[in-house]
Amino acid sequence: MKKKSVMKIIAALAIGAMLTGSLAGCGGKEEGSQGNAGNEKQSGSEAGGENKDANGGAENKDDGKAQNEAGGSKDIYSMTKEDLEGRKLTITSAEDWWHPPYQTLVDKYMEEFGVEIEVNILPADTASEVIKSQFSTGELADITMNSASPMELTYMRASEMLADMSEEPWVQSLSDTSGFEYSDGKLYGLPLASQDYWGFCANKKVLGDCGLEVPTSKEELIHCFEVLKEKGYIPFYSGAGDAWMCGNITSSGVHADLQKDEDLITKFNTNQTNYEASESFKAMLADIGDWAEKGYFGDNFMSHTWDGMMDAVASDECGFNIGLTSWMTTMDTTYGEGTSDKLELIPYFIGENDTIYMSTCCELYASKDSANLDLAKHFFNWCAQPENLQIFYDGLGSSSIFKDVVSNTICDSSKNLMEKLSDGTYGVHVAHNAVIQGQDWDTFISLMQEVYMGELTPEEFCQQYDGFRNEICKALGMEGF
Repeated sequence: MKKKSVMKIIAALAIGAMLTGSLAGCGGKEEGSQGNAGNEKQSGSEAGGENKDANGGAENKDDGKAQNEAGGSKDIYSMTKEDLEGRKLTITSAEDWWHPPYQTLVDKYMEEFGVEIEVNILPADTASEVIKSQFSTGELADITMNSASPMELTYMRASEMLADMSEEPWVQSLSDTSGFEYSDGKLYGLPLASQDYWGFCANKKVLGDCGLEVPTSKEELIHCFEVLKEKGYIPFYSGAGDAWMCGNITSSGVHADLQKDEDLITKFNTNQTNYEASESFKAMLADIGDWAEKGYFGDNFMSHTWDGMMDAVASDECGFNIGLTSWMTTMDTTYGEGTSDKLELIPYFIGENDTIYMSTCCELYASKDSANLDLAKHFFNWCAQPENLQIFYDGLGSSSIFKDVVSNTICDSSKNLMEKLSDGTYGVHVAHNAVIQGQDWDTFISLMQEVYMGELTPEEFCQQYDGFRNEICKALGMEGF
């Protein structure tokens, strides 16, 4: 009863922020605000003082034109160093999202156009809450990097807070925009990131040492768990100490039910069904609780983290973990070329699922009220030029979201998965939270940690989260709620 009361309080606070955020406007930041607490700053020059030009209340330049000194207009995409030198952009990101190729592009842009770009990098453990707070108050940088789409992170209130990018020149270069669009059908962010594919990751060396082969079903996977546990390995390194990983493993939760009812997502979004009614979702939750109870996640698994997982995989301490295509390249660069050769991505064999997770990704969002919206659009368009995309994806070592851009640094293990996806050996699913509206991911993953610890049954989880989501959907004015 106590937990339910706490969750109701959290829900009320979150919904209140959603409803009142638009009233807060873009006023100045109070001294000591947590919006900049504990974050790093990276820039081409020394970062100093408050960035009063980030919002400023200036007139938006949202028509593809920028005013020049002579009082005429100029296509913002053709602006040169002569037009832009001395101007400044601010970007907010998080240390887990801001990979080196992003900084490579920022440095190249600053050098080419004489623009200063200050990148405020938030600590990984507080980034989501800080960014949520910034959206609530309207105190946004010119550009905010966030971990997912507006459909998933409804607190961004995309149509109210973010600049519409639907008609930008680079949009036609995207392979597919459907996974990035908001409920109004518009595109609000630049998905400059990897098109990653996630799977359970099998350590073929560990399996071979135990006389096992890479499993092709959930039944074979569980057999591997039993043998690995008996031989002293961590069967499945879950990373449950990082709450987001407790959410990641649920991505396939409604996929099996969706195969039986093609209107399932519409029913979720019009209050005709919910998580408690999803048999495949509850089957997935049941497996998580069962695997934890049987010791398949190892001892003290709530202390396991993403970074710890990388070390455990490299040192052959575990048989399975959660991995993704770009992470394979990271393993090679961190632990030595060829580390990924012993790894193989297989489907999320959990609940009723047997497919690979095709994820959405981090996106760059421009504030609708930024005084530098023209500059942000110029930067986005420049990033999306083929030569710059090639630099980016070669540095990232992952699949591209853009047409005709292929990374030259994808490792063999990732190529192997891509071949199996291409020939139909494996199917794919998208995450339930990417298509079912009214989500609050921070609440979801917090409740998921309680499932891991055995403090919530599948039914209790669904009842609590359905209640929370219902209130969000009402606040959003969604049909049927």
